[in-house]
Amino acid sequence: MAQPTPIRGLGPDSRLGEAARRILAGRLADVRKPEAGFEEGVDDESVHDMRVATRRLRAALQVFRPLGGLKKLEREVKRIQDALGGVRDLHVQAAWLEGTGRKAVKKPEAREGIAALRKARLAELEGQETRLRAELERWVDRTVPRLLRKVDSLEGGRRFGGRRVREHLRQRLRRVQQRMETYVDAPDAASAHELRKDLKKLRYELEIFQPTFRRTVGALLEVLVPLQDGLGELHDADVRLELFERLAAEAKPRERKAARALLPLIREERAKRAAEIARELQRWHAEEIPKRLRRMFA
Repeated sequence: MAQPTPIRGLGPDSRLGEAARRILAGRLADVRKPEAGFEEGVDDESVHDMRVATRRLRAALQVFRPLGGLKKLEREVKRIQDALGGVRDLHVQAAWLEGTGRKAVKKPEAREGIAALRKARLAELEGQETRLRAELERWVDRTVPRLLRKVDSLEGGRRFGGRRVREHLRQRLRRVQQRMETYVDAPDAASAHELRKDLKKLRYELEIFQPTFRRTVGALLEVLVPLQDGLGELHDADVRLELFERLAAEAKPRERKAARALLPLIREERAKRAAEIARELQRWHAEEIPKRLRRMFA
């Protein structure tokens, strides 16, 4: 995952308006960096990097929403994020079918079915790429100029790293812990997805407020990354499982047969990812990561 642009010169006593202007400008620049990858086609790496950068920009817009006028802009950023997500999901599915799926199935008939499944995903990709190009035009022509004007005008006199920040992060941590408990009790796709979403929010907000906590956040961010990455891989497996269960019941005969041949592999892969998450959660508790975070937010 691409790293955000470091924001230098901020500290806990920086004014909120200054911090908002500098952080939002940096997050916007990160979203714009991959744009060149779309000039001659829809590049997979550019889609992924831009999608991650839009998530970080939205997190910053949410953090600084109390300064006013950012809610509508956040919705605009979500439009391009959703369009990127539609393309990225199909890239992941098509790549899996071409790689893991084809290697796992030996029968020629089943391989033909897998090729047909991949062709269907690529046919869907055309529509998603058309949507993305329209959203990219809107992004460049409308959203970016509005964001730049708004960022330049942001003002706020209270401290960037004040009491409210620590309380907000304590609440975010409590939410993550609740999601972890729910997932441990019922480790299904829905609870894993909710945990993943809240963990990402905690990570991106810690990145935003890193200047207020000096060096301590960097070490703790490192322990968030494996769990977030693992939950992302588990989410991909869950999406794949849902898709192929539907195809195994509803697709054309050749594709249905291929989907049924692949389902045991997908379920095995999902079980492997879930076991990795269980080990990572055990590490969280063994290393007392929640306790260390709470101490930092005190």
